[in-house]
Amino acid sequence: MIKLYGNPYSRANRVRWALEAAGAKYEEETLSLGPEGTGSQRFRAINPNGLVPAINDEGLILFESVPICLYIAKKYAPTSLYVESIRDEGLLLQWSVWAMTELEKHNETASLHVTWFSAPKRDASIAAREQAEVSRCLSMIEEAIQESGFLVAKRFTIADLIVSEVLTALVHAKIELNDFPRVKRYLKMNLLQPSAQKAFASDVIQPIPLYISHENLYKSTTYSC
Repeated sequence: MIKLYGNPYSRANRVRWALEAAGAKYEEETLSLGPEGTGSQRFRAINPNGLVPAINDEGLILFESVPICLYIAKKYAPTSLYVESIRDEGLLLQWSVWAMTELEKHNETASLHVTWFSAPKRDASIAAREQAEVSRCLSMIEEAIQESGFLVAKRFTIADLIVSEVLTALVHAKIELNDFPRVKRYLKMNLLQPSAQKAFASDVIQPIPLYISHENLYKSTTYSC
């Protein structure tokens, strides 16, 4: 059984969703974010970075959420979450890494200056610049899913899961999806999957209907095994 070290307000959400979607057996240890949890000496022996998520799969310890998700998909759901051809694998890896290095990077910076920083630390020019970068990324997704509704192999894969999980944080940067109807439909469809409903704490997923209103997204969810 996989041991997941996580927190409901962290990137462990995408790993938990991957585990649920793959049907993998796992148990989760929820750690507080700070010196008593993720910063403790005990946890740093697992992940020296002092960050969640991390997993222990039969003695193999992995950290960094995107590689963990790719590992889970390839090992536990190779025919559903992963892909067969080397061509499709290249695209799957491309979108999975891009979600972290482009979409998430710009959204996080925008969110700091729109939501998380105190007013004196916010810079409206940085917020506007980064929001524009997020919109550029959304245009890329809009075009990529035009034909089949998915990023790779004309079906839902781990790349869609990773990208969709990153998209749940758009609310913090106040990015509107009305100009991106395919992305809006894509996110709604993916978050309505039972595996997604189980993966997110209710107060994390509840703000999302600001963009993709649907009553099922307001149901309380549990993420314990």
